[in-house]
Amino acid sequence: MAKRRFRYNPQTLSFEPIMVPVFKKLTNLTIQFGLSLIIAVIVFFSYTYFFDTPKEKILKRNNTETLVKFELLAKQIEISDKLLTEIQLRDNNIYRAIFDADIIPASLRTGGIGGATHYTEFENFINSNLLIDIASKLDQVTWKTYIQSKSFDEVIGLAKNKEQMIISIPAIQPISVKDFGRISDSFGNRRDPFTRQTRFHHGIDFAGTKGVPVYATGNGSIISAEYSFFGYGNVILVDHGFGYKTRYAHLESIAVNPGDSVTRGQVIGTLGNSGRSTGPHLHYEVIYRNRVVDPMNYFNDMTTEEYERMVSNVTPMD
Repeated sequence: MAKRRFRYNPQTLSFEPIMVPVFKKLTNLTIQFGLSLIIAVIVFFSYTYFFDTPKEKILKRNNTETLVKFELLAKQIEISDKLLTEIQLRDNNIYRAIFDADIIPASLRTGGIGGATHYTEFENFINSNLLIDIASKLDQVTWKTYIQSKSFDEVIGLAKNKEQMIISIPAIQPISVKDFGRISDSFGNRRDPFTRQTRFHHGIDFAGTKGVPVYATGNGSIISAEYSFFGYGNVILVDHGFGYKTRYAHLESIAVNPGDSVTRGQVIGTLGNSGRSTGPHLHYEVIYRNRVVDPMNYFNDMTTEEYERMVSNVTPMD
């Protein structure tokens, strides 16, 4: 029961109860309730600011664990990228070198990545920089792996064709040891016998006797066999595949036709003096990937007996 309050009345010389209006009572109650509510809100927000709720603790713990996992993922991607780089080096310097294949440039191995708006979906996160870094590295590793897989496919194809490659690449001299007298001109700069000016000589000249056989230096197909009005005279061009071609010029006669298949050691013509020539000789060129190279790098050491035995056993290709 609420306590009653009294007030002394000097006129009646007695204590009379104090009567509080209902409106004032309601006003006081409203003020007290409002103050209590404000204090409660202040206490609640102060508590939540300085102390985590159980749900917030779980979320923070999960966020921390996720962040650690992302950092571990970033390190694992970095390790994978280093291993992939080592594989790329072996691919360029060993695997592709074995088969005389062009190396894959670094610009292609690292290309196809990024863009200013490529990772916009990872922005506006607390750890957006980490997420973008991981996504970028993962894209790079994915692209490098794709290019490397394509390279291995090519190397595997070259390996399967290794036997065909061995018998196709120019590997012998086009004139028998017993037939040519000397190499009259080597590959590289020389004095032109007609103009006496220094010019680059694209092949090797084998001086010899008219009519001696000229042999194909590797398996292949005849691209052209004709008379050239550009100085070569009677000339044959052979495509050996794998990026290799050979040219035989100043021939006396031609024994093959365009489209014919030839084998290493097969007679394709005879040594002559046709075209722009100062004497009987064979002008021989090796062309690799549309660039002339020194034919001396493609001669195997063979004795006269070994050479004659090889050419005597040759059966023309169909």
